[in-house]
This record gives sequence, C-alpha cells and structure tokens, in this order.
Amino acid sequence: MSGLLGSCAACIACQACTCVSSSICSFLCGKLCSGNDSPKQETVVSRTSRLTYFFLFLVVVLATWIFRDNAPDTFTGNDIFSKNLNCPSNTKLNGCVARAFVLRLCFATSLFHLSLALPTIGVNDYSNPRIVLHTALWPIKLAWWAILHFIVFLIPSSFFLGFGWLALAFGVVFILVQIILYIEWVYQWNEDWIAKDGADNISGPYHIAIMIISLVCFGGSVVLTAFMFKWFGTDSSNSGQSCGLYLFFISWNLILFVFLTILSFRATEWVPSTGLLPSTLVAIFMTFKVLNSLYSQNQCNTISAASSTGPPEVIGGISIIIAVVLAAYNSIWISQGMDRDGQFWGPSQNSNAQSNDRSVPLVELDASPTNHMNTDALESGEPVAPTLSGPIGYNVAYFHFAVAFGMCYVAMQLTNWNTEFSKDHIDKGTSSMWIKIVDSWILALMYLWSMIAPKVLTSRQFDY
Repeated sequence: MSGLLGSCAACIACQACTCVSSSICSFLCGKLCSGNDSPKQETVVSRTSRLTYFFLFLVVVLATWIFRDNAPDTFTGNDIFSKNLNCPSNTKLNGCVARAFVLRLCFATSLFHLSLALPTIGVNDYSNPRIVLHTALWPIKLAWWAILHFIVFLIPSSFFLGFGWLALAFGVVFILVQIILYIEWVYQWNEDWIAKDGADNISGPYHIAIMIISLVCFGGSVVLTAFMFKWFGTDSSNSGQSCGLYLFFISWNLILFVFLTILSFRATEWVPSTGLLPSTLVAIFMTFKVLNSLYSQNQCNTISAASSTGPPEVIGGISIIIAVVLAAYNSIWISQGMDRDGQFWGPSQNSNAQSNDRSVPLVELDASPTNHMNTDALESGEPVAPTLSGPIGYNVAYFHFAVAFGMCYVAMQLTNWNTEFSKDHIDKGTSSMWIKIVDSWILALMYLWSMIAPKVLTSRQFDY
C-alpha cells in the first residue's frame, strides 16, 4: 500500500511539474510574441535556444523520476545493458540501481552542457563566431545529446556511484549561487516597487502592496513555526529519544528571522534597498527550508507517523518541483547576473566608473566583424537573411554551467543526496536534513552580510 501511495504521489508531483513547466513555456512563448512590434530576430533566437535546452532538461528529469520510482532491485538479463545497470556485487544499498540510473542521466546531461560551456567561455555577443555553438547547429547538438544519453548505459554503475559525490559538490555550489541570487532578487523587487510610488509616498499603492505581502510572509513564517513545534516537537518513532535538536532548529530559525527583520529597519540608513519586504521574503524562505529539513527525518515527525501506510510525499514532491523550477529559472538568472558587474558585493571605489555605465558599449558593434554563421549565402538579387548582431543579453558559458550544476542539484534531490534511500520516500534522511538546515543558515548569514557589509568594508562602494 505504501508503494502505491508513493507512486501516486510521484505521479501527481510529475503532473504538477509538467504543468509548471508548461506555464513557463507558455510565458516564454508569450514573451516572444507579445507587444505591438515584432520581437527582434536576436531575441527570438536567444529565447528559443534557452527554451529548447529547458525542454531537454525537463525530459531527462521526468525520465529519471519515473525510473527511480519503478526500477527493480536488480536486472536478471545477461545482456550488456542489464550487467551495466546492476550495481556491483559488493554494493547492497537499497535503491542502488535507481540511484545509479539517476546519476547516469545526470552525468550525460551535465557533460552535454559542459561541452557547450567550455568552448563558449567569453561569448556574449552575436559578433562572436562561437555563438553558433549555442544558437544553431541543432541537428548536430541533438545527435550529440542522444549519443551521450545512450553511451552512459554502456558504462558500469560503479562509475556513476563514484560520480555521485562530485554531483553532490556541484549541487551544493548551485545552492550557494541560488541563495546569492535570491537575496539580489528580493532587494530588486523592493527597490522597483518603492521607485514606482516614490520613496516619500508611503500611502501609494505599491507601498501598500509591500506592506500586505510583508505581513503575509512574516505571519506565515510565525504560523509555520508554531506548526513545526507541533509536528516535530515530540517523539513519533517511540524510540525514547529526545527531540531537542529539532526544537533547537525551529527556535533558532525563529530567533534568526526576527533578528534580521528588526535589523533591516536600522540598516535602511545605509542600505536603502532593504527593509520589511526583503526581510520577510527571506524569513518565509528560511522557514520553508527548515520545514523541508525537519520533514526529512522520521524520529520526531508526527506528519509521517499520522499515516500507518507510509508518510505523505507532498512536501517531497513540492521540493522536487521547486528544484526543477529553480534549476531552469536560475540557469537564465545566473547567466544574466554573471554577464554584468556584480552588484551584491559591490564594485571597488577604484574601479573605472565607465565600466558600470550601461549606456557605453564595451565593443563598438560597427567595428565588429560581421557574423556570417547565421546568414545564408544567396545568389545576387535574392533576399538575404538579416545578420544577427549586438549582445545576446547573458553569458552563454555561465548559462550552460548553471544548467549542468542545476541537473546535479535535482539528481541529489532524487537520490537522497547520494545516500541509501527508499523509493517510497523522496529526499529523506539525515544527510538531506543537515544539508537543508545548513542551507537555511547560510541564507540568513548571507542576508545579514548584505546588510552589514557597507559598515564592515568601508573602502568599497556598494550599489544597492
């Protein structure tokens, strides 16, 4: 019965993931076709390329998720595929075959994007001939993608079980970058809405919206904290062990987000972008991370104990969906953020002021060589396809690095961070719990640093 419930939960989560991805695709397609004027060819090529990469990414995620929940413990055939899919005889971990399968496709997808990232380092303009590796040559790239995802089935599982630790490291790096970008995003959101009303117009509609969202987020954080004391404060496994560690996690998170919210009011004097909205958005994200962390353990988990047939996988399914959406969205976000001067740490006062002036192009486009990669050579007198020119709007190499690392992050969610797991449970265990709880602490630490950095590093200029 528990396996049936787990499969149903996974199926529902997969459908939800598909709906979310469809919404993202619809949004991007709407962006391509919206507006009174037709979008530039450069914009269409750029967005269509990223949309195609995301579709391939989603295909791999759904394939790994389905196989993870339905893979047998061993394959009995004598063919080369069965032998390679089986785990080594000295490996008796539960779910080993499923874990190796997930890591196989993770390796193939990551290698595909790394093979595109390395030769496109420094490419951010259509005048660079190497841009064709990102925006064109689709028959060759799709063939390369298919070959990689076939070859991995000819390699023994022992290789991918070892690769899992490297994927874990890449997944952690993805989390750290995600935190930095999340903090920049909440600052930007607050700054944009205040600018629409004007800093002094506190009765404006956007100021009121900021107040409402902030109250909802802060109130939601407090309510979730209260429920966490109820859900994770008593021993549900009847083992007689104390739940003190989990109560500490909940209490410490409450202290942290209340402290950060109070400090943000004081920090507005030197960091105008901070304030109530960024702090409460950080608070609700921290609280969700703690909730997700505590749900990963079964010792003091009344949610799991409430069902005799097995724990509901709603939170685990939501976690996977969030992982997929973040991996897809952050791949674009990271590439755009890395293509401009970093604003989170702030440029040095000694840096050239012109380097931060976005009105001054880094390269005179008129002086750049024409990109003939995307232009058909036609006979004289026939219409000639327009030449692509200008910046692509993001760093191509960082985009592919982000997708590769994002795939490792999703793979870690599906394989319980490269440890033994049950196919009936998603992202549960001690390793998962500690990674998520430390993740919430790092989020709090980085947000704190963003507020106090101007006071600590007085010789640097911070653009908030």
